[in-house]
Amino acid sequence: MRHLNTLTLSLIGCVAVTSTSCSLFKSRRPASERDTILAQAYSEVMRGTSFIGVDSKQCKDTFDSLYKNLFNIAGQSSYFDTSDLESIDAEIQNSFETRIALKDSFAKFALTNSVDEACLTSAQDVFKALRYVEDYLVELRMDKAASAPAEYVSMKGDFPYFLINPKYAGEFKSYEDLKSGDVILSRGNAYSSAAIARIAQTDFQFSHLSFVYRDAETHELFTSEAHIEIGSVTAPFIDHVNEKNVRSVIFRYKNEEIAHKASKGVFERIKKQMETGKNIDYDFSMDYRDDSKLFCSEVVSRGFKMAMPDEDYIPKFKSKFTSGIIPFLNTIGVPANKENITKLDVFAPGDIQFDPNFDLVAEWRNPKKLEESRFKDFILTKMFERMDQNGYQIDPSLKMDVQGRTFWLLRRTPIVRKFIEKKFALSMSPAQLELFMALDKIGEAFYKNLELKSLEFDHPMTPKEIYAAIDEFIKKDFEQWKKYKKGQDVVKPVFHLLFHP
Repeated sequence: MRHLNTLTLSLIGCVAVTSTSCSLFKSRRPASERDTILAQAYSEVMRGTSFIGVDSKQCKDTFDSLYKNLFNIAGQSSYFDTSDLESIDAEIQNSFETRIALKDSFAKFALTNSVDEACLTSAQDVFKALRYVEDYLVELRMDKAASAPAEYVSMKGDFPYFLINPKYAGEFKSYEDLKSGDVILSRGNAYSSAAIARIAQTDFQFSHLSFVYRDAETHELFTSEAHIEIGSVTAPFIDHVNEKNVRSVIFRYKNEEIAHKASKGVFERIKKQMETGKNIDYDFSMDYRDDSKLFCSEVVSRGFKMAMPDEDYIPKFKSKFTSGIIPFLNTIGVPANKENITKLDVFAPGDIQFDPNFDLVAEWRNPKKLEESRFKDFILTKMFERMDQNGYQIDPSLKMDVQGRTFWLLRRTPIVRKFIEKKFALSMSPAQLELFMALDKIGEAFYKNLELKSLEFDHPMTPKEIYAAIDEFIKKDFEQWKKYKKGQDVVKPVFHLLFHP
């Protein structure tokens, strides 16, 4: 972690706060008395909140304008003074409580037209942006902490990397206080995790959902989950902790009796199938309406559908895709085409954040992994942007084609199957294997470039700086690729042989 006296704030989210949530700010002095960017942003956001559910166009315009203005602060003379650690702590807590208030305001959304949807997207972007601000502040704060832990244990620890909703402060201290039916939204470390987090039209910071089940008699904690490599499984909760994810957020359904019923139902179904020796396959199609196979989010939605068969599928707001990534979607198994792409909706893991029937109980992040995760987030955002706007596609090499088909065969060979079954799913096609291998190689090329670029800065690179570095790298490598294709004696392109128009 690089040390500095000031932190450039480039992506400060502007958050809408309902009138009933103004009590969150009763301990704050007015923005005029506290000359910080965040204080000014809070005031502006509270004004914009009034448009939610009333004037969707004004809602969208307000949030878009605030988001854009604050994003462009990067590189200017606006800084956050980090010498006052108490002030940093206050900003982290205020930001977190502001996001909780924004989440509560999502109950006011009713999507009846495209303008309503645009308003929702803008508000989601703001929510996401504010989390990145917290990330920067938490990283800096823990870098200056007198006694930072040597190792961060998921969903355990202290402020500021473990934030508890004040509503649950008296009953929740760590994952040991989880209830049956709680849902955990998390982010893994792989490029495939970054791809899942950013694949939808609205990109998120999370890639996985886990359903918590607590045995009523033994009180033991378990998870029900679906993994690409092994399908749907139940496991002791400690296995989830040992995954050492980058971040985790705990959500609680407001009717705890229904939540427990939902969790128990899907837990028993997955466990019963596991006992046959063949897990429920991973649902690469991401079709939450068909439960013959299960995607990670689908484990949660299916559980609640079992508990409430007459209700609509959770969550209230679901994700959609852009048409430019149809080839990518088809390769991983999503049946998208030009005819259905505008109507095709999926339950992306991050969608759970905005369902008004779930409370945000607590949020945990590992400060040591946040920069790496941020790099991967923005790498995948830029990759999908190139697919959508410039016709880029992932084109695995001949070597990967051979490797993909080899692993596909080995996965079906009993003698070696047990050695690679947790890396390559039996249900994955050779094309899917090739895609994920290529994704790792392309992502790593981008990441190494960003690592080198980051050495030029005396602070953690801001989103604007990261995006600029990625664009510059793409442009340079594209020129090398064009010359390389013509047989000119130039340096071999770093990634365009695998990812190009």
